[in-house]
Amino acid sequence: MQCKENKRSGALHLTQKVDYAIILLASLAVKKELRSVKNIAEEKRLSFSFLQKVARELQLSGFIKAERGKNGGYRLCQTPEEISLKEIIEALEGPIAVVPCLKSSECSYEAYCTIRPGFKKLNEQIKTHFDQTSLANFLQE
Repeated sequence: MQCKENKRSGALHLTQKVDYAIILLASLAVKKELRSVKNIAEEKRLSFSFLQKVARELQLSGFIKAERGKNGGYRLCQTPEEISLKEIIEALEGPIAVVPCLKSSECSYEAYCTIRPGFKKLNEQIKTHFDQTSLANFLQE
């Protein structure tokens, strides 16, 4: 008996917002100069309006700083080595949780749930890995 091929993408994935954020931050890190969102969106063939929204969230979270003027744009506030993937994800999407019940400390099924401890351990391993993965890991040489 053969297994049917599953065409779904899988449960664990990073959102498009996080994807755009990493692209934007990596672009700023590589060029090491002020860059406009419009320029990055055109260069990377991304939605300008969505990238602009992501840039605003990154600015509010302290990852980037905007400088106005004719030659204005954005720049990183930290080095790529100092910015972890975990920080980016949590700033844009909130706490990392592989299953919804891990988003809070209490679970209504906890008294009789036998799999939550396993998911909790897996979640901690993922968070540790994301914390140890810096933006520098995404830079092209």
